Parts: sequence; C-alpha cells; structure tokens
Amino acid sequence: MSWISPATREKFHRFRKLRRAWISFCLLMLLFVLSLFSELIANDTPWLIRFNGNFYWPRIQNLSQELFLEDGIRTAPDYHELADTGLFGKGTGNWMAWAPVRFNPENTISPDRIDLPDEINVTRSRAQRVSELRVNPQGRYKLGRDAAWFFPDGAPILPAELTEALKPRFANEAAPAFKLVDTSGRFVWSLSAYEPLSRAPRSLRILVREVLPADKRTDSFILQGTDTDRPEWWPEDPVVEERVEAARTIPVEAFSYTDSDGAAWEIRFVRETVQFPFRPVKNHPLGLDQSGRDVLVLLLYATRISLLFGFILVFFSMLIGTFLGGLQGYFGGKLDLFTQRIIEIYGAIPFLYAMIYLGSVFGRSFGLLLFVYAIFNWIGISYYMRAEFLKLRKQPFIEAAHSLGLPTGHIMWKHILPNALVPLITFFPFSLVGAIGSLSALDYIGFGLPVGTPSWGDLLNQAQTYRYAWWLIVYPALTLFVVILLGVFIGEGLRNAFDPKRETHWEA
Repeated sequence: MSWISPATREKFHRFRKLRRAWISFCLLMLLFVLSLFSELIANDTPWLIRFNGNFYWPRIQNLSQELFLEDGIRTAPDYHELADTGLFGKGTGNWMAWAPVRFNPENTISPDRIDLPDEINVTRSRAQRVSELRVNPQGRYKLGRDAAWFFPDGAPILPAELTEALKPRFANEAAPAFKLVDTSGRFVWSLSAYEPLSRAPRSLRILVREVLPADKRTDSFILQGTDTDRPEWWPEDPVVEERVEAARTIPVEAFSYTDSDGAAWEIRFVRETVQFPFRPVKNHPLGLDQSGRDVLVLLLYATRISLLFGFILVFFSMLIGTFLGGLQGYFGGKLDLFTQRIIEIYGAIPFLYAMIYLGSVFGRSFGLLLFVYAIFNWIGISYYMRAEFLKLRKQPFIEAAHSLGLPTGHIMWKHILPNALVPLITFFPFSLVGAIGSLSALDYIGFGLPVGTPSWGDLLNQAQTYRYAWWLIVYPALTLFVVILLGVFIGEGLRNAFDPKRETHWEA
C-alpha cells in the first residue's frame, strides 16, 4: 500500500477501530470466502471413495458405474443410489467421504428420498345434516334424502311464516331470502332469494339444515406406524380400517357415520405427501424449492453469484468512472464540457429497456447482465471523481509536480489519485449493496440470470407463487437482509473514518 498516501492509511487505521464496521467487514469477507468454496461445501459427488482396497477421487477422475456394480453401464454413477446399494455399509471396508452437504444446485430430490414420519392424522368432526322438500302450490310435497331424521313422523308441518313466504314465489313475484328456526330447535327452514321468471314455478325447494350444538367439537388422533390403539369414539366398521391402510399410500375419501345418539360425524384421513416446494425436513433443514432443489444449497451458491456480481460490477464501474471523471477534472475546458454533455445524454437511456432488448437478442446470462450494468453504473462515480480532480489539480503540490516536468500520467496516477480515493472507498460498500439489490430485483421480476441459476430473487419469486411456502420467503429474505445490512455498516464506518470534519481544527 505504498502508493496510498499516509493520510489515507491513517483513515484505514481509524476504520479498524470502529468495532461494528470492522466486524461487519470481517463477516462479509468470511461469507464471501466461504461462498467461493461452494463446490467443496455442497456437492453430490464425494471427495474420496475407498472401494475394494482402492482409492478413487471422483472430483478429478472420470469414473463409471461399471467400476462399482459391473453391470456394463459406463455412464457416471449416481453416488446417492450407489451408497444405498449396501456396497458401502458397515463391515464392508468401503466408504465415501462426502461434502458437508451432499447436494448441488442441479439436484432434484426424489420424493422417495425424503424421510417422512409414518403417521396418519385422523380427524373426526361433527357433520351437518341437510335435506330438502319439494312443494307445489296445492301443498303436496316430496321429501329428499335424509328427510326422515328431520321428520320422523313422515308428515312435515310447514310453519305459517314459511307458508306466507311461499305465496309470492308461487305468484311469480320477487321475494328475499328466508330463514326460520323450527319450533323444535333441531333444524332451520330456508328459501333462497327469488326473481320473477317467464312463468310461475310449478314447485319450490325448501332446504332444511340441522342446527349444530354450540359446543360442537373436533377430535384428532395421530395414528403412528402399525399402532393398534384407537380412541373411544373410533367406529367399529371394517371400512374405516380399510381406508386407514389405503391412506398410507394414496389420498382417500372421508368416512361418514352416525353414532349411537343419532349424531352425524365425518372422519378424514390425512397423511403428508411430498409436493414441491416442500417444508424443511431431515437432510434439508431449509426446505426444498418448486423443483425439489435444496434451499440451503441454492442460498450458498446464490451468495457466491451475488457477491461476485457485486464486486466485479463495482470494480469495473469505479474503474471506468474514475478514468473518465479524472480526465474531465484534470483537463477541464472544452473536453470537460463536451464529455459532460455526452454523459448526460447517455445517462438518459433507460437501463431496464436496454436490458430487456439485449436479453431478447443475446439471451440471459451472467456476462451479459454484468456488461449491461457496467456500461450504465459508472456515471454516478464519474461525477465525484471529476470534482476531486478539479479540486486537486490546482493544489500547490500538483503545481510543484508540473514545475518539475513530471508527465501528465504520472501526476494523475501518483499524485492526484491517491488523494482522491475518499469517494471510491466510501461509496464502494453502498455501490456493492445497490448492485446486489438490483440483481435480486431483476431475478425477482424475471429479467436477471438464466432460469435455474441459484438466485435470492428467484426464490422470492417462487414464494409469491406458493404463498404457503414460508421457507422460500424467510431464508432468502434473511440472507439478503444480512448481506445488505453488513454492507451498510461497512459503508457507515468508512464514511465516519474518512470524514474530513474530523481533521478540521479551529485556532484562536
């Protein structure tokens, strides 16, 4: 760092004394370094295999399935399936050294490999009885299904209020909806709203619904494995047991029955099945996305892509901005005026439209996204560097360098630039945060990285489609929040460390 001025080095030492900013810097660098070794942390290929006394390195050797199974298949083996064959069990002397996470971003987890508890959730709830009557203008009626429970005598007596509500309907006149609790309190009479038709109706339907008790309850029972214990309310019906056995593999219909008190009940059998995206389970602590990929692995690889994108973009943006801003500020005059007008016109080009157009022509890719961002992102920093060079070019030490006959490039690189690093250093973390946030936003709306590339924005986009998948919202949003928060803390610390007011003195 000999090319950095002593004053700038002093400011870096001051930054290290700001504890929150320095810890944030160390954490962000640690996260970045770990993400660079994503293949060593999360991979579906073992590091090392010992088989029949020989050692193999699958990461650097081309191995075939025939080497292990002798089945004549010379394609690359699926090491997860190979580990399940029993060739690498205890006592065989064979083993595999895996990465901490045994999956990569391209692995779609088979539902058969997800270990779910062998249990069925059995729920019994009170069912409401519903029936109907068909009544004609002469008072004749026809009873519907289950009407015998409502009218045990077989001859329903219509209340006077209900009879009055039927008259305008038979007269083909508009009438509002009607409800009436029966004098017995066991059920409710109801008529739907009526609108006049082309002719008067020949019959009307009257619904009768059971009035459920206020303390109606729902009983739940977890049936685990081959457990034979049953609750007291369990009906003695072989159909129930048949549906329990069927529910272990396929969804089954609910079972309805009537207890000894004449109350109607409905029993539902629910066994959890794997449908992607799927909740966190064993071996997949952060859940699975809509394609069955491990969210933890996706977050790890997405962190590397996002940070690499941010660092590379900010580096080139600041390089271009410093070069053009420095030329404007150092030479000034017509060059400065002409270049500034060109930059203003260039900055008016809408970035998103340019990204959509180039993406439709060349396809979405990391390189294209980085290129398009870089050619637009340097404009802001060029303004600050122009101002710094304008301010420093008339300083006495620069005039002295001119008097010594030093070349222009040497003066700009060795004398002005080291004293103009404050905007670059203080804006770097904020620019990094902005680049990462922009990449996630573009991925979220579908104009970022190619489909299938690990991305925080893509996971959040999936969460919008699958609202129940809370793990697709919490973990990507939390990772994005932590990275942005660390960047903001670092930027805040650099701003305080490089604050020129700290070096201002008032003398009497």
